[in-house]
Amino acid sequence: MERNGFLKVCRKFGGAGPHILQGGRKTFPCNLVAIAQLEERSFVKGMVGGSSPLSDPMSYRNKKNRKSKAYKLKFLVWLFFNKIKRGIRERKERKMGFLQVRRVMGFLRARNKIIRPNNQKISEWVDEYLGRCFVSGEPVNILTQWCLSKAFEKRFEEEGKGFVPTKKERKVLDQEIPQIIQVFLENGFRVNWWITFNRSYLKSRLLDGKIEEEYKRMVIELAKNPVFGENTLFFDWDKDVLGARPQPERSVLERFSDYVNPGRYEIELQRWLKWAEEEADLEQSTEELKKDVKYQIACEAQEGVFLMSPDFPLGREFIIVPLEAPERFDNFTILNGDLKKRIVSVLSLYPWRRKLEQ
Repeated sequence: MERNGFLKVCRKFGGAGPHILQGGRKTFPCNLVAIAQLEERSFVKGMVGGSSPLSDPMSYRNKKNRKSKAYKLKFLVWLFFNKIKRGIRERKERKMGFLQVRRVMGFLRARNKIIRPNNQKISEWVDEYLGRCFVSGEPVNILTQWCLSKAFEKRFEEEGKGFVPTKKERKVLDQEIPQIIQVFLENGFRVNWWITFNRSYLKSRLLDGKIEEEYKRMVIELAKNPVFGENTLFFDWDKDVLGARPQPERSVLERFSDYVNPGRYEIELQRWLKWAEEEADLEQSTEELKKDVKYQIACEAQEGVFLMSPDFPLGREFIIVPLEAPERFDNFTILNGDLKKRIVSVLSLYPWRRKLEQ
């Protein structure tokens, strides 16, 4: 009765009940001996007859379940380690990207302060956008709008029927834009910089066609630095981007006071009065000017909507690097305030104004 089969049974059932005495000491519960003997006979008979000791109808299912559980365990272990490896790789990529983004943003924020001490600060949205570009490998989309001012007609005549580049025009195209592109490239970014020539929204302030072409030719010729190459494109805003003349946002034009407070309107009016008198030699009554200013503000509001729409060909995500003060874009945000956070003011302002150099 000390065979292994008996010992297992006795230990399993804890030795409960009356016991058999062997050699003066109690050993196994007597009511389990018969059970143990039956188990042993069944086991031996099964082996002799060639049948499996696990001939229970549930044995195959148990074996299958055990196998299934083993596969599940292996799969869970694989998922666990794969997740760890992926997490390490993603953290490494984020860390690398963060360092590159930090270098570029440090450079841009330093330039932002150089342009104007009270300049509009660069939004954190720009940091996040550059981070997304770095990880995905997509280019950083940049938009710069170059004004085609009516005042160029006066400048054209005074410069001997042609254009002599201002110091700031040279600086922007010879130094500033190439330097910014180079910083992006050195830190592993790709750049897609659009420079668009933008006409006035008003027919009365459109630049003469021949003079316009002469000025655009001068600007493009200044962009000779090899870094421009594939990184920069020049476009005509009306012809290449809009495909038509700009139109005002009707709701703003018809309910002007609902969208534009009197203070903002007055600031805009005074700015245009000063420009008409000092730069463009434009003769216009105050009433005509007031009407034109409202029309222009409505056009700028519509342009802000277009810039943030899926129809804008540069893409849904981009930054604006302006050649005018950031507050000039306030009217663009009348119907879409998110546009303002995309402004990165890092270029010399109003490079076409000769008066600023005198």
